[in-house]
Amino acid sequence: MIVTEFELRANWHKTKAKILTLPPGSVLTPSARDFLRSQNVQVKIEGNGLQDLNKKNLSTVKQSLVTINSQQRHSAGMAAEDESMTGAGPDADTKSEVQPQPEKPEHMTHLRGTQLVPKTNPVIAWRGQLDLFDCELVKTQVIFTAAGEEDLAKQLEEVAKFAQLIMAAEVREEPLEFSSLLGWTPEQIREMSHYPERYFGVSHRLMSYKDGAVIAGLHCLRSKVREVELYASRAFIGEDGECRRKDIILALNRLSSIFYVLICKRRSANKQDMQVPIGISNHHIHVSQEHLEALFGPGYILQPMKDLSQKGQFAAKETVTIEGPKGKIERVRILGPVRPETQIEINASDSFRLGVKPLVRDSGQLDGTDGIKLIGPRGTVETDRGVIVAARHIHMEPEDAEKWNLHNGQHVKVRMTSGRPVIFQDVLVRVSSKYRLEMHIDMDEANAALVTGETKAIIMEV
Repeated sequence: MIVTEFELRANWHKTKAKILTLPPGSVLTPSARDFLRSQNVQVKIEGNGLQDLNKKNLSTVKQSLVTINSQQRHSAGMAAEDESMTGAGPDADTKSEVQPQPEKPEHMTHLRGTQLVPKTNPVIAWRGQLDLFDCELVKTQVIFTAAGEEDLAKQLEEVAKFAQLIMAAEVREEPLEFSSLLGWTPEQIREMSHYPERYFGVSHRLMSYKDGAVIAGLHCLRSKVREVELYASRAFIGEDGECRRKDIILALNRLSSIFYVLICKRRSANKQDMQVPIGISNHHIHVSQEHLEALFGPGYILQPMKDLSQKGQFAAKETVTIEGPKGKIERVRILGPVRPETQIEINASDSFRLGVKPLVRDSGQLDGTDGIKLIGPRGTVETDRGVIVAARHIHMEPEDAEKWNLHNGQHVKVRMTSGRPVIFQDVLVRVSSKYRLEMHIDMDEANAALVTGETKAIIMEV
């Protein structure tokens, strides 16, 4: 039974007795105790005698300050005191009975056993947040199951049971046993969450709606666990900075990390779909109409030899010789159609043979580049610029860019699945409806990675 200050004031003032008799099992709220002390009222439990108001539970014999024998020795004096206080005769009932309400106050709740605390108690607040996480987890399992992600929903069932163990350990004031979760130890979970590129081939990045509903759901659960962890810190870390439940703080931290691990695993699986065909380019030339006519004669038109992967582009039958300060390279293929300005794309290794600077540039960025001599069957051209080592890049259509959450001008990492796997950094993404999906690298890069017809280029991260 719960006895509150409100009930005491409502009932005690009827008699103002100095001894208050309560039934066994009664519990006084802190404010009720303060009120009784202020009025110098003693409390007696039926069958147990006078009680110590500094103790919470007034229902056991151990809490009696006066034994039954001493009650008998002093019964006469106590009865006289009751009689003088109440003005009743010897036959009157000298007990002031308080009938507590069967329910506890709505603003209070049980912390453990019969121990009552306000609902604003930090531990109670933490338990509420953990309950809320459980609700979010179950809701996410339902959503995942409806979306055909039953295996992932079953994995989350183990997470749900782990959360229940955390709650039980706190309520029972027992140590939390935590050796593994989803088959990983706490140390492994931390390692994988800190170094996802090492374990899953993906790096840290901000969340995006384009990652899909599953990853979004996992992000929500991770954020909720982080909130539960903050509430746990308020509940279990004292003002002196000491933590009395380090095991629970550790478990919640790893619970947050396990969701990030699942996110990285899913992103890694999605990434397998981000495979790009590889196109290898040897040295070649894009020529202007002016220079084409200077090399092959007035009014000359390029003769297509074969179509290239990109729409409207072709390898021409025509070749020229390029000559630099130190040497020359013959039979360099011209690619069509003609462009507004001549551009000579070489391999980095060619620059040593020709004696020119190997400047890595995106196509069309020719400022500050070297010029070179072009030799054709009908004439020669001395360019004042245009020699570049083409920056590796990926052509893609808008549909691919949308699917993979990429946009024109971005730079990404690309891994080659070859006999000598390498990761190419700063790969430019070029998006246009005129393009077809393909990554372009030069001969030097292909040789360095031992690229073959079986090699796949996999976009890793922005």
